[in-house]
Amino acid sequence: MPVFALLIDALTLGGYYLQLNHPGSFIYLIGFIFQLVMTLLLFFLTVGYHGKRYAGFRPEGYSYLSIRFGLIVVSLLINGIVLFLYGLNLFGINDLVFSGY
Repeated sequence: MPVFALLIDALTLGGYYLQLNHPGSFIYLIGFIFQLVMTLLLFFLTVGYHGKRYAGFRPEGYSYLSIRFGLIVVSLLINGIVLFLYGLNLFGINDLVFSGY
């Protein structure tokens, strides 16, 4: 599953570069929908993960994520933030993601 998370990250990075090099409202809409689908897929990967979720070392009061599960969670968080920024750009609230054009 962490390999799928890395593959999804590579695909969404490619989608970002496509939008960056070919700006336009239709491309931004397609990119937003693509990012939404990939973020939902990562969410389902996170919820459906059946491997070891926590590391063997647990100090009192804390639980550290295992490296594999942590990779999926960080990927979900980053793609969720990028989805939020794409939404701000698409609805004209803030063009932080594609401000160069």
